[in-house]
Amino acid sequence: MGADMAEAFDYVIVGNSAAGLQALNTLRKHTAEASVAIIDREDLPAYSRVITPYFVGGKTSRDNLFLVDHDYYRRAGATTLFGRNVVALDAGNRQLELDDGSRVTFGKLLLATGAEARKLSIASDRSSVLRHMTDAEKLVELMQGAESITAIGAGLVSLPLLSHAPASAEKHLVVGSNRILSRMVDAESSELLEARFAKQGLQIHKQDDIVAIEEGDRLQLQLASGGCLVSDMLIVGKGVQPNSALARQAGLQVNYGILIDDYCRTSHADIYAAGDSAEGKDFITGEPVIQGNWMTAVEQGENAALNMLAMDCAYAGSLKNNITEVFGVDVAAIGECLADSAQTVRTHDPSTGRFRKVFLNEHQQVIGAILIGETNDSGLYYHWIRNQSIFPGKEVLSGTNTYASFQKRMA
Repeated sequence: MGADMAEAFDYVIVGNSAAGLQALNTLRKHTAEASVAIIDREDLPAYSRVITPYFVGGKTSRDNLFLVDHDYYRRAGATTLFGRNVVALDAGNRQLELDDGSRVTFGKLLLATGAEARKLSIASDRSSVLRHMTDAEKLVELMQGAESITAIGAGLVSLPLLSHAPASAEKHLVVGSNRILSRMVDAESSELLEARFAKQGLQIHKQDDIVAIEEGDRLQLQLASGGCLVSDMLIVGKGVQPNSALARQAGLQVNYGILIDDYCRTSHADIYAAGDSAEGKDFITGEPVIQGNWMTAVEQGENAALNMLAMDCAYAGSLKNNITEVFGVDVAAIGECLADSAQTVRTHDPSTGRFRKVFLNEHQQVIGAILIGETNDSGLYYHWIRNQSIFPGKEVLSGTNTYASFQKRMA
């Protein structure tokens, strides 16, 4: 790419979701004069992917998904290049090439490029992933009048979509592993959730896969186990993969995601990364990881922007922080709550379904927590983990207000 005819900006953000929007907010909090451009493939203001299942299921309107409107960017003094893809990054010349052939030069760059949904090797016009607004709109159409809905993959796409699908529809979930939410909660918690979801009519097919799709009036989904599910539509929730190809092509250090240091800086001094495409330090283990949650994206977007502004702000590391509601059950998983730990403390009230499991290290510090049945106190557990707090005792888990119990004990 040449340097001629390129529009130049002090700061350029590629990506307009949680990390990109937070970076823009942070930049403008500290500088009103610098020129800022934000580029995104979707010609839309920022919206919440977390609540798209509610839109698909008819529980909220499309308008309620948006975090800001188009005028927000004008008020922020940001140039928006929406509906445009970045096709090449020339790190040496600090320049981006867009899909229409235009070029943008940057002083500092943030790659908040997110991730793309993994697709099945077999496909149907009546199947869809959920990652972008067009996916959500397609799923809305597919669900109209669907009497039987099948989803593959037991994570935070398939389960919420099935949960918010029409109550009258038959619902099937095909799971490759031996339990649901295997990357979010431990085996005991999965078992509790499976039992509760089954009571809501969810039929779970574990350690199975869809190997063929036969089209007709309805889909015939052939299973690896030899069975067949007859369905009107298929939801594909097989996880995501980070959009790291642009960084790799530019010669930046890439593992699975774009590698970043404690300042959200890539291997190039003036290029940063944040969110679902960025692989940085885990707060608990210190190992590089992509958390893939909204809060991490916001934290990294803010941290990256502060360091783009030369404010020298280290990020302590990311934490798993997934909070959702599925089939009427609130679920939260925070911190390290999958691997073996020195100790766990749990409480379970079968009459209410309220479940708490706290994970501790050898020093009795809280490193993780799983909450089922009510998650209003999830912020307290996040605070304990971030502050490496000693667990105050099992009695704080009882009752409906963990924070009040904690305060009473500390008084």
